[in-house]
Amino acid sequence: MIVKKFDPTTTLSDALAKYHDGFDPALIELPESAVFPYLIAVQPTTARKARCTGTLLGRPAPRFVRHGRAIRYRLKDVLNWLVDGESYASTAEASETMRKRHINESHRLEAQEGHRYV
Repeated sequence: MIVKKFDPTTTLSDALAKYHDGFDPALIELPESAVFPYLIAVQPTTARKARCTGTLLGRPAPRFVRHGRAIRYRLKDVLNWLVDGESYASTAEASETMRKRHINESHRLEAQEGHRYV
């Protein structure tokens, strides 16, 4: 029996070629190993945790499809997740945005705690 070794980069390049040829990205499914870390720069273990928590890198995780035990990601969902990410002009702007987000989240949690004991 010939065992074919799976190469995530080949799978990814084939999928991107289909996309560039006009194939609907909602119909192109990629295995987890082709998405992480090649399209989204996190380790697969981080992606697995994100599926449980629903958040990846501080925002909602990309949607996934389950076929039995296999986890697949639609190219459309991955591309949308990448496009929806924030971009910054400088590291100072990114730091300020993160600082403000952290302060807002802290205030929201404090407000929830206050309502819980009333």
